[in-house]
Amino acid sequence: MTDPIGGLFDPQNPFSAADLASFLRAEPPAGRVETVRAILHESFRRFGRGSAAPRLESLQLSRIFHSLGSALLDGPARKKAEFSRLLAAVDSTLTGRERQWLASFGFLRPPLADPAAWASTAQNAAFDNISRTIVYTQTGRSSCPKNALRTDEIIWGRAPARLDLGGGWSDTPPYSLENGGCVINAAVDLNGQSPIQVFARVIPEPEIRINSIDHGSRLTIRALDELLDYRSATSRFGLAKAALALSGFSPYAAPWPAGVRSLAAMLKLFGGGIELNTLAAIPSGSGLGTSSIMGAVLAAVINRMVGDRLSERELFHAVLKLEQELTTGGGWQDQIGGVLPGVKVISSGPGLVPDPWIHYVLPDLLDPGMNGGTTLLFYTGIRRLAKNILRYVVGNYLDRDPSALATLHDLHAYPVDMREAMSAKNHRRFGALIDVAWRLNKRIDPDSTTPEIEAILARIKPRIHGAKLLGAGGGGFLLIVGKTPKDAQAIRRTLTNNPPNPRARFFDYQINNQGLTVTVC
Repeated sequence: MTDPIGGLFDPQNPFSAADLASFLRAEPPAGRVETVRAILHESFRRFGRGSAAPRLESLQLSRIFHSLGSALLDGPARKKAEFSRLLAAVDSTLTGRERQWLASFGFLRPPLADPAAWASTAQNAAFDNISRTIVYTQTGRSSCPKNALRTDEIIWGRAPARLDLGGGWSDTPPYSLENGGCVINAAVDLNGQSPIQVFARVIPEPEIRINSIDHGSRLTIRALDELLDYRSATSRFGLAKAALALSGFSPYAAPWPAGVRSLAAMLKLFGGGIELNTLAAIPSGSGLGTSSIMGAVLAAVINRMVGDRLSERELFHAVLKLEQELTTGGGWQDQIGGVLPGVKVISSGPGLVPDPWIHYVLPDLLDPGMNGGTTLLFYTGIRRLAKNILRYVVGNYLDRDPSALATLHDLHAYPVDMREAMSAKNHRRFGALIDVAWRLNKRIDPDSTTPEIEAILARIKPRIHGAKLLGAGGGGFLLIVGKTPKDAQAIRRTLTNNPPNPRARFFDYQINNQGLTVTVC
């Protein structure tokens, strides 16, 4: 391997972690040391020098780290003593600056590092680099935030939920940033209301109050370290904290004067304390994009509070950065799906800052008020966190797993077929494509379904053209396309009279034609 990076790790090169593992297995011990050393040395030369602004090529480092970690876990890591010798030999060839750079990603020097843990650290470093690249793509505010509200004014932001009809995962970094992405989704109200809401006002006390109406919990923040702990696993209200920090309430996000070092000093300069009240009238782990859309509403409300109005492109990227700050990852389809109204195909080209194109689609086949009630929205009562799914799918892409690449290609191409079926008002084809989207989701992540989910689908299969779990899968809401209105009514009776668990239930939904709305009252 004369050129350990060269073109091997370019975005369009299918060289995989499995290929690297095979190469390492075939090499003698000295050859393995030289290959790993060369990869790390060249990585430092290309990505570890100076503090240049992030660029699209920076994402190659994530692929290198993850592929190296996966290859080592697949090969030498199986023999602990052999792997320990390999790491020690590689470490002895590194310069001090190279070791320092690796330490910034969490790598420990041998023999302090367990071999398997070292390889896992390489994989974790890949995700850390994706986060760094996205978060530092744009600089912070050019001025400190200043209160733009009157003492008696309240800002009210509200947004619909998102139903994804297909194409998801093609919007997720780094795939979407390197290849572009394409999804089709819909903005919907639940039970007659936009379910995701934020209320904000400025208060006299020099503190930040965050209240969750749906969870019945509240938090008062008086110290800066309490606001900036949102990455901690035990942090409460991490989304709201991160939104405030990225909007300027952080020493790193705005040019605060030298003497302003505490939260109280920041709030004094801002013009008062802040009270945020959030409401998500959706069960947790729903698969309806709640977290990303709540992030968009928070960002829009907070920026309106300081007198700024983000463009749609700025808002979409702000939420992408927000989710990376929280280490939950995620793509752009959720926030765009909830911020913009109606049913639409959303596509973007390659680039660090997505610039989406929107193509609106006739809603007739999806809107229960227009299709005779043949589409149903059923909450399964099963919750699943998307983060673990995301690491699995993104990790397979970074490793250039051939099956994952093929499925991502099919997902990327899928929305055009769905758009054509909906434009033609072909109900049977619409339902069949919903089923195709579900199969694609299961292909890219077999754990997106469970025996409980399959049991629900088996009960209703004779009466449907198609159905899919929304979002990353594993639980949450199920979109069902009945063959006829009578079939849909029968499905509703069946699952209402004999639900799979006490939390399972149907939600009425309507296509939302306003999208995100922010008003000052």
